[in-house]
Amino acid sequence: MNKKQKLSSIAKCTVGVGILSWKSHETLEKSLQSYEKIGFKDFFDQAKIIFQEFSLDDKLLAEKYGYDYVGTKENLGIQHGHKLIYENITTDYVLVLENDNPVIEESSTSFHRLLQAVELMENGTIDLMRLRHRWKFGESFSLGKYLKYFDVQNLHEKYCHDEIMEHSLESFIKPIKRFFRPDKADRLAGYSVYFEKYPDKIFPKYIKKIEDELFAVSSYIMPWTNQSVLLKRRFYGELLEYADKNPSSRTANGFQDLEKPLNTKWWRDQNFQIGVGEGIFTHNRFDDSWRKSHQAFNQNIAVK
Repeated sequence: MNKKQKLSSIAKCTVGVGILSWKSHETLEKSLQSYEKIGFKDFFDQAKIIFQEFSLDDKLLAEKYGYDYVGTKENLGIQHGHKLIYENITTDYVLVLENDNPVIEESSTSFHRLLQAVELMENGTIDLMRLRHRWKFGESFSLGKYLKYFDVQNLHEKYCHDEIMEHSLESFIKPIKRFFRPDKADRLAGYSVYFEKYPDKIFPKYIKKIEDELFAVSSYIMPWTNQSVLLKRRFYGELLEYADKNPSSRTANGFQDLEKPLNTKWWRDQNFQIGVGEGIFTHNRFDDSWRKSHQAFNQNIAVK
């Protein structure tokens, strides 16, 4: 494939991508194949894979697809992996991916949405951009909790998942739940962008429409996510510093995972503006998982 134009040639600021990976070679290769298909790596000034428990298979995969890489001898966990992305990607902006985030849009759409995200951060409209696809979001993304508190008012025509069945009794109970647990309801309101045609009209205090299918959502109702997010490197460093100073009692596979120390009252109170558009990445895994909640959980690879 011919070399693609770099985002920095238009945005006038540098943009890099870091991919966090631990084992899961089939999954990583599927993602790298999707990137290769659209010339994705060429969009960036820096592109590196961060491997933990580095192996020969890791090295061969990175070299096969032309990626720079960094490897650690041991598995140091998700949060430390993010620190390694931060330390090794020195561009103005950093796109943070995990090995199970293939791109599912074609080249021009992907380039446009990435450039749009950078421009919105450059002009101060948003603080970070979520790039997981709104309609083809893939595995491990449950919308069920939202439906326990809210009815869907105007289902978006692009929503393409399970049929949403509303029952009068459930609709009667939801306002009661919101009354007794208002903070819980607020924390779930951000999921409306994955169902609703006009989420900004339902939650105008927290969701602002930027343009068609593009919203700025307050961090009061939308949490930090470890994957498919683009942000300024300086801001990324500030989040990592906060997480280091405020570790969570809950861990992921025995390690700090960044999401848990960040997704607290502190995050909600910051009112960071999170961009949510139609996205370009999904979440698909092809190897066994260490996560107990995953359909491909394998206890043999989990930390005891």
